[in-house]
Amino acid sequence: MIFKPYYYFETGCAAYLFGCGSLGKCAVVDAHEQDVDAYAAFAASKGMRITHVIDTHVHADHRSGGVALANKVGASYCLHESADVAFPFEPLRDGQEVELGNTRVKVLHTPGHTEGSTCFYLRREGALFSGDLLFKGNIGRADLPGSDPSAMAESLSRVASSLPANTRVYPGHGAETTIGAEIATLRGLRDVGILPDLKIAAG
Repeated sequence: MIFKPYYYFETGCAAYLFGCGSLGKCAVVDAHEQDVDAYAAFAASKGMRITHVIDTHVHADHRSGGVALANKVGASYCLHESADVAFPFEPLRDGQEVELGNTRVKVLHTPGHTEGSTCFYLRREGALFSGDLLFKGNIGRADLPGSDPSAMAESLSRVASSLPANTRVYPGHGAETTIGAEIATLRGLRDVGILPDLKIAAG
């Protein structure tokens, strides 16, 4: 798998490009407006085509480059089907799999931070792109307008109980001093109390 993270230290945000190098298909998760050209250039340098541009939720912390990038490269722009926006997108459903050549991305609807918050799990690679659900040292906020603490708790429980404990977590945010540092695993997050009292699946 081709994988490239993009870290934005001024906002503590992250974006990710990943996909199948052998078949030349990739996706960008949580694209930032200022790097639309950079994502396209990197994919082209690896002989890859960006086929999907995905936002884990409708963002308030940065200006999304999702629509602009999708239009630039002719990709599908994707959000969870519950997203309430004024522009067209490809709706994603819980449990759906997105095909990127030999890389398969499973959609996990994880409401709480927002109703449409979604994580993306790569089973073969053991990776979870967690958006604003799970961070390296914390969980997402559920005290904002439109957030739901009960839904957040259910989403955390679902992720913790259904995915292997050695799943690597690639979050949408991190503190300025830690973002880009060693990525956490679900087991590690439980061990430091980020996922208290939740059973993590064996793995």
